Amino acid sequence: MPVTPIKSKKLYLLIIDQLKALIKDGEFGPGDRLPTERDLAQRLGVSRGPVREALVALELVDIVEGRVGEGWFVKRTVDSAPDSAVRDHPPSDILEARLLVECAAIEQAACNLDDEDLNALRGAVDQFQEEIERGRYDGQADRVFHLTMARASGNTVFTDMVAFLWDLQNEQFFNRLDIVSGHQRERLHRYLAEHRAMFEALSARDMSRARAAMRQHLEGVNRDLLDS
Repeated sequence: MPVTPIKSKKLYLLIIDQLKALIKDGEFGPGDRLPTERDLAQRLGVSRGPVREALVALELVDIVEGRVGEGWFVKRTVDSAPDSAVRDHPPSDILEARLLVECAAIEQAACNLDDEDLNALRGAVDQFQEEIERGRYDGQADRVFHLTMARASGNTVFTDMVAFLWDLQNEQFFNRLDIVSGHQRERLHRYLAEHRAMFEALSARDMSRARAAMRQHLEGVNRDLLDS
């Protein structure tokens, strides 16, 4: 008999299935408050990250509702709820891909960038600071910094991949996750400092320091969105 390889299912998808089953079986009904993310994580024996991803995915198909400062509530039963298209690209996958791609790209950028690239990166950092000071952050300066860094690597595939991953981040699932994680202003000031650290490492053409700065930055983003 032929053997078919078993593919592991994404953890947050398993959590979605468990939560939907609990709602369908009536343990939690419309209007009921769900256990906190921390409590659910402890009950399921997982970290908070996949729990939050699962709840946001269920919110986007109108099964649950997240209320800032109050928690998560059931909105309706799952009998007529459509399956979620956001399952295709969970934020944890996007962040993992960014970590792999951008750490490699910034190393190459440290070797290959020129004065024009440095000026563009400096301008993106300055624009990022202006956005924060004016309270009008829209992610554009952030995106420009990372794309400029990728172009400075001299590898067009890196450039395309970084742009693609940023576009995925702008999808509804990732944006909703950013909202429920909270503390945005505090995070933005830290991200600005991390962008400056990356810029300084690139200015010094220091490959290892640039890679370390990028890793620290993206690992922090991951913690902010999935574990805060």
